[in-house]
Formats: sequence, C-alpha cells, structure tokens
Amino acid sequence: MMTSKERVIKTLKFEKPDRIPIDFWTLPATKLKYGDALDKLIKEANLDILSAPNQGFGDLSSDPRHYEIGSFVDTWGSGWEGRQRGIVGEVKRPVLDDIRKIYDYKTPKHLLPNKESQLQDIRTFIDHHPDHFILGGWIIIFERMQFVRGTINLYLDILEESKEFFMLRDMIEDYYTAYLDMILKTDIDAVVLADDWGSQRSLLISPDSWRKLFKPVYQRLINRIKSAGKFVFMHSDGYIYDLYDELVEIGIDAVNSQVWCMGVEKVSEKCKGRITFWGELCRQQILPHGSVKEIETAIGKMRDYLYADGGLIGQSEPGPDTPLVNIEASLKWNK
Repeated sequence: MMTSKERVIKTLKFEKPDRIPIDFWTLPATKLKYGDALDKLIKEANLDILSAPNQGFGDLSSDPRHYEIGSFVDTWGSGWEGRQRGIVGEVKRPVLDDIRKIYDYKTPKHLLPNKESQLQDIRTFIDHHPDHFILGGWIIIFERMQFVRGTINLYLDILEESKEFFMLRDMIEDYYTAYLDMILKTDIDAVVLADDWGSQRSLLISPDSWRKLFKPVYQRLINRIKSAGKFVFMHSDGYIYDLYDELVEIGIDAVNSQVWCMGVEKVSEKCKGRITFWGELCRQQILPHGSVKEIETAIGKMRDYLYADGGLIGQSEPGPDTPLVNIEASLKWNK
C-alpha cells in the first residue's frame, strides 16, 4: 500500500496511484459551528495532504486576526475590519491609499530573519508526519498588492501601467522571494501560490495584461521552487478558464479552482491529463444545498472527467452553511 506522500506524487505525475488522494480545507467559521464533530470526520478521512504551520509569517491563511471581529493593522501597514467571527475580514484602510507614499514604503521583509523558530515548527511538524505530503507557504502577489494599495486603486494602476505599479509589484516579489528562501530550507513537498483571478464569469483583468504584468513574476518564483526540487500548487477562485494553458506552461503541478463555475466537461476538454485538479467540489451550490446523493454524483463526475491515471485530488472547502452529512459525503472520493 502506498504512503500518502507516494500517492500524491504519483497523482501529480499521472502514474496510477492506488486511489485518489484526499485533502480538506477547514474554514474557521465551519470549525466554530461543528467543533468536535467536524474534527472526528476529518480524523476518520485519513487525509493525504497536510499544511505545515506557517504561524508567524503573516500569511493570510494563518494569521488568526483575519478571522476575528474588530479592527487591526497587519504587518504590511493596512487596516482590516472583521464583521463575522470565522470569516476573513476586509482591508478598509490600505497603507498605500496614495500611490506617492510608495517612495517611502517598506515591506515587512526585515521581519523575516526573525522567523527561524517558525521554521523549526515546520520541521517538527514534518517529522511527526513523515508519510504525508506536506504543503508549505502561502504566496499572494495580486492579492497582496490589493491589500496594500486598495482594490479599485490597483485596477487603475494596472490600466495605466504606471511606474509606481511596477515598483509595487517588484517590491512584493522581492518580499516573497525572501520568504521563499526561508520556506525552502525545510522539507516541505510543495509550495502554494494563491491569488483569486476570476469573477463568476470571466477573468478580473484581461489575459494579455495577466501575461505581461504577472506571468513573469510567477515564472521566476516557480523556477526558484522547482530548482529546490519542490512541486507547485496554486489556488485561484473564479472563472480562470483562460489561464489554464498559461498555468501549465509556467509549471504549476496542481490547481485548486472552481471547475464547476467553468463547467467540468469544458475544463476536461482543455486540460485533462495536463495538470492535476486539486478539487474542488462545488461549494457554491452542491455542498451547501445539494443532497448526499447529489454530492456523490458530483464526485463521480469529477472522477469521470478529470482523472487520467492520476491528475485528481479529492478536495473540498465547505462553509458553515453546509450540513454535516454533506461534509461527510464530500470526504468520500474512493467509494
């Protein structure tokens, strides 16, 4: 029998794993609602993929302040507000609300050398889970630019392609390059890139702008990750159909995307066997509103259309509006 690590690697390489590997994302709000009952389901699922603890690096995914009610200023200088416990808040006071401030702005890169203890936490976690496939890092380029600049401001910057836009982009890349150099000192198996590029119906910017302004940044980061012998996973919500070819080209091994938003059949025609689909089971309609039978049917459809001697990881991220019986069904990819 394969270990979880072996199973995931064979999946990524389309080398006929013994079964579909399982991953599961727990929203804090869902954990707050279901507590021990949810923990029991996750334990019984025997997950193949685990995320290394990144607490202390200021990752959006690991800073608990993002999921609390109230206001705070993050390590980048932007002011956040949270309205519901367990649901990520919003930036209300971007640190670079006036682009002219960029000439005096500094990223929190100087804090990274003080994070060696967090690296030891990651190493200890890996030592305790030697048979699992371990994800590390949470790198956000486009989203971090929005958080420090403000979303509307950033879209105008992209349109104008101003000198200050490129200054900001390069500052963010410089920070995450230093961040990567730290994370890659550990024995994680893959690094996660995470930027939401789609609305419900289309990309948020034109494909040409994405290729010109952001693709080179991703490529440089991916080259760094690959040279360290790691895999690259990417999360991107929304309709990103027009980016799939680009993601394959730059070396993404697994993509977590809303395939149901774009159409499972349509996505299959373009990409089956070319990239691993890291889920996801539809969390907009099927998970919260479907029956257990409908969830089973959806999983079967993903297996039929996306599995190709590998190339599919069973993943879901149910919100607090999802019944517990549906969460249980969403963990069963190998019936």
